[in-house]
Amino acid sequence: MDAGMKTKRVIVLGAGGNCRDIVDTMLDINLQAGRTLFEPVGYLDDAPGKKGARLGGFPVLGPLDHAADYADCHFVYGINGTLFMARKRAILEGTGIPRERFVTLVHPSAAVSTMARVGAGVVILQNVSVCSEARIGDHVMILPNTAVCHDAEVGDLSYLTAGVILTGYVRLEEAVYMGAGASVRCRATIGARAIVGMGSVVLEDVPPESVVAGVPARPIRKLQN
Repeated sequence: MDAGMKTKRVIVLGAGGNCRDIVDTMLDINLQAGRTLFEPVGYLDDAPGKKGARLGGFPVLGPLDHAADYADCHFVYGINGTLFMARKRAILEGTGIPRERFVTLVHPSAAVSTMARVGAGVVILQNVSVCSEARIGDHVMILPNTAVCHDAEVGDLSYLTAGVILTGYVRLEEAVYMGAGASVRCRATIGARAIVGMGSVVLEDVPPESVVAGVPARPIRKLQN
């Protein structure tokens, strides 16, 4: 990175388990760089009673609508899980934070092709591989040991948990949840806000707003709006 790059003070939106992983990633990036590129400030979370708590040594500063109080900070989104996927865009838009104030964080152990495209506010954790011509949308979080193979596309707001494999030309639409260890056959499409259960093997397209699981993956139910 550019030696003249200014330190960015960063607030994590959310205060759950993956939010601690985000802070760890910032600290690991700083360690690898030999200087402070990202300074974790704390978390914003709407859960009652969390304000004032400390996670990984950093405080919960208040609810999400306090983002406007931190004009000198950048942000990264960490509220994921099956209960939040359908609401992620509304949660983000409700903060009023412009796209340019979100940071993208790539763990030093991850391998991201120079021919891949990675959006704003993306978090890529340990030992992830993002291959040639893959496209990662905005506010995507990718957990450890996941592979996004050549020409795959991951839509905005999607959440890839640990050990997921997206083979070549796979397409994930917006806010898809991929459970741990799930894999997707080449050229399959996963529809917007769909949930793929852990360990599933997806061989066919998955309709939007549906839940699939199994080997091979089969429909379980449609999500309620």
